[in-house]
Amino acid sequence: MKLIRFEKPGPPSVLQCLDVPVPVPQAGDVLVRAHSIGVGMPDLHIRAGTYGWMPPLPATPGTEMSGTIERVGPGVTDRHVGQHVYATARERPHRGGHYAEYVVAPAEATFVLPDTVDMEAAAALANYQVGYHLLRDGARAMKGQTILIHAAAGGMGNALIDLSRAMGLSSIGVVSTEEKAKIARDFGAQHTINRKTETVAERVAAVTGGRGVDLIADPVAGPTVAGNLALLAPMGLLVIYGGLGGREHGDVLAAMRGLGRISPAIRTFSIHVWDHLVEERRAGMRALIDMLAQGQLRPRIHARLKLADAQKAHEMLASGTVVGKVLLQP
Repeated sequence: MKLIRFEKPGPPSVLQCLDVPVPVPQAGDVLVRAHSIGVGMPDLHIRAGTYGWMPPLPATPGTEMSGTIERVGPGVTDRHVGQHVYATARERPHRGGHYAEYVVAPAEATFVLPDTVDMEAAAALANYQVGYHLLRDGARAMKGQTILIHAAAGGMGNALIDLSRAMGLSSIGVVSTEEKAKIARDFGAQHTINRKTETVAERVAAVTGGRGVDLIADPVAGPTVAGNLALLAPMGLLVIYGGLGGREHGDVLAAMRGLGRISPAIRTFSIHVWDHLVEERRAGMRALIDMLAQGQLRPRIHARLKLADAQKAHEMLASGTVVGKVLLQP
């Protein structure tokens, strides 16, 4: 079978496509034949050696995959050959491991997919898992609220807009081009703002009648924090779920005190909070699969590449041109 692996961290060129034996499931395991493998930002950080939860080297990237059970190991009674499943490294001791034609996983680390679930869409659920917990637990979002979503045309933007719509929130997507604005609207954003040609604060004020937004989802932070706080409605919440912009500029607490008229709040969010909340994490994933089966979620697939083209997939994702999800397929 084909397996993507790297010996030492580095640029996309370190990813090697190898021919290795198909693994054998042990007691409690299942062997899953990959249908679609999701490519995400954690994979790029693993490959570069900058991820905070690095697997041991040599390593194989890959947080998630959809596939079909080919074999079950001794003692497995709640999974059977032929079942479609979703497998995620968030259910395993180490991140990564899914850039492969076949993967052995503990049976309990797989989620059975109803026959009505599209296998490509299922391979996009890692972003949705982050978005689900960000909105439900991090933001404690409520129906009728308005959320401003930065980087709205990417994979996480797709998930956040989709989930916001399903939860009854009104979303405003911030993008950098008119093409991406159209894509965000196609995702379901009620309004979009092109930050290159429009003033975000002015457009937020116009859309909300001067009130501001209840929630902001921001993967950038850094110099954007103070400006985001000023966009909030009274008792509004800024949720920072990444640090693409680096460290915050200036005295953030002073900026918050200066906005006493709205009493803004900031929450830093990480999906790793759920690393040890096993039942809560699995309940969330089952809820997402149910929503997918019911047609409430619509992941957009940006590109489908062969597994052997993992280098190209990483270059594509790093380019900033991806809208939706990149998949690898054997």
